[in-house]
Amino acid sequence: MDQESFFQRGKSNNKYWFGISINLLFIVFEVICGVFAGSLALVTDAIHNLGDVLGLVIAFVAVILIKRKPTKHHTYGFYNTTILAAFTNSLILVASLAIVIWEAFLRLMNPEDHVDGWIVVIVALTGVAINGLTAYIFHRGSKRDLNEKANYWHFFADALISLCVVFAGFIINFTNWVILDPLVSIFAAVFILFESWRVLCHAFSLVTNGVPDNISENEVEKYLLSFPEIEKINDVHIWALSTTEVAISAHLQCNRPADYMKILDDATDGLRKKFDIDHVTLQLETSDKKHKESKI
Repeated sequence: MDQESFFQRGKSNNKYWFGISINLLFIVFEVICGVFAGSLALVTDAIHNLGDVLGLVIAFVAVILIKRKPTKHHTYGFYNTTILAAFTNSLILVASLAIVIWEAFLRLMNPEDHVDGWIVVIVALTGVAINGLTAYIFHRGSKRDLNEKANYWHFFADALISLCVVFAGFIINFTNWVILDPLVSIFAAVFILFESWRVLCHAFSLVTNGVPDNISENEVEKYLLSFPEIEKINDVHIWALSTTEVAISAHLQCNRPADYMKILDDATDGLRKKFDIDHVTLQLETSDKKHKESKI
């Protein structure tokens, strides 16, 4: 069975089970190597990797909750749990990178007397493989789902840091320049931090009911006003129900109320096809009615 069918979203949660399992195994492996080599850095990195697994578990819980049917109390269901998961995961990632940078600075100020470069290389290579594979299985979904995008960047960041550590370990073996270990960690962490910050800002925007980045409110209004029957648009609200589903509500002022159903159907169908807005709620008003704008 190929990667796409095995991890296909909607039919199974294999990608989450797989990611959580192999990363837990890697944490155990890293702790054993750290204790055996007497390396505090490896043990610390294992603790950091626990944060990765926690983020993956949070995302997995959101994927399970999103499948629950709406209730009278949660009329939209639990779709927004994926937004909360993406935001939490992004927070964990940014915090983890900040910790990596801080620890690297501490090691710059107080370099270790001896670093077993070969053990570092072996563990880091394993980390590249595990984190790289985990990032790969979430890469396809990251193009359309912010929750999976957060997962992807989380593990891509770790894979890149591990790759830098591999090169540093090789150089340390031949030169004993132990200062390279924290330097490459800072370089990789800062590089990833820029993209991670964008993901965090995007997730925060969705948490606070911001218009999704792939939709322009001006373009939506321009499209609706292209209908000859629609004179004015009031109370437009566009927000994300989840990391993949978008909703809109608006009052449309029309000069031909007799065409009510046709206008409603055409506008709703157009919003879904042109802007990929799933949940459309439109209210038509006659031109002679004085609209009372809501507070929000």
